[in-house]
Amino acid sequence: MRYIGSKILLLEEIEKVIKNKVLNATTFCDIFSGTSTVARYFKKDFEIISNDLLYFSFVLQKATIENDYCSKFEKIQKFLNCEPFDYLQNSEIVLTKEPFIYKNYSPNEYSERQYFSNENALRIDFIRQTINDWQEKKLINENEYFYLLSSLIESIPFVSNIAGTYGAYLKHWDKRALKKLELVKLDVVENHKKNKCFNVDANELIHKISGDILYIDPPYNSRQYAPNYHILETVAKYDYPEIYGKSGMRPYDDKKSDFCVKNKVINAFSNLIENANFKHILVSYSNEGIMSINEIEDVLKRFAKDNTYHLVQIPYRRYKHISKNVKHNLHELLFYIEKRKND
Repeated sequence: MRYIGSKILLLEEIEKVIKNKVLNATTFCDIFSGTSTVARYFKKDFEIISNDLLYFSFVLQKATIENDYCSKFEKIQKFLNCEPFDYLQNSEIVLTKEPFIYKNYSPNEYSERQYFSNENALRIDFIRQTINDWQEKKLINENEYFYLLSSLIESIPFVSNIAGTYGAYLKHWDKRALKKLELVKLDVVENHKKNKCFNVDANELIHKISGDILYIDPPYNSRQYAPNYHILETVAKYDYPEIYGKSGMRPYDDKKSDFCVKNKVINAFSNLIENANFKHILVSYSNEGIMSINEIEDVLKRFAKDNTYHLVQIPYRRYKHISKNVKHNLHELLFYIEKRKND
């Protein structure tokens, strides 16, 4: 999935720091989980705590982090006499409710927005409504519900008529958006541990959790994540929100992050570090973020054990398949400290 600040390309660098700095850790917390890429990667090694303020991210986490086995869908397969993915993708579309995505995000008599083709928008509504229907009829369990919903969410970006996020749609059709929606089957790593997922503000959650490694990957610029992924949030909740504006935005006042606000970010970051009951803290950031390297260093050193502060600057151009348009002076910053115990 295309996502602001995705860490797919930096996983090995994060792992390298952990191997060099951390011994005998058993728990890993990804407190700004996003697409849960980092949490999924480290699930093979640790008991995972993951969290994100956006509900669609929570759905992804429930399916691949908290869920610790690949669902077999035995009850629904017996009911359908076929595989549920095949049914959802290929069966005739029969809707039980108003098709919210079709009516608001594809070009037809109801809307001019062209995030999706009419065919794909209707298919999204059908799949979403069917998943709810199966859950209500107890034909799927909770793990299977989140797995199917997560598969739908992961599939949507591949047929979305956008440049990168859902803040705006393209005026002309991208050929990708005209392809037929195909559900993505997700890999689930089994680690046989009590992995936990949350859907709250990181600065609230930090008071309630503890562990060995805390990985912090906060927003680094003034772009709030909620409006950039509003359609995925609506598909996840399917709550028929009152939308507004050219892009059909859902209300997001309760999803705003202080990490996106210049005059609030230092205080939010400082409070997060201060209240963290974790021995090892890693922070991912950008050298073009609204917090400077010096500001981050000052906060971390305030709570670090002596001589444990460490910074790795990773040039984006190191990754050969990164777009040539990326600035040559753009770096990913990876900070590490061993934290002093809270007084």
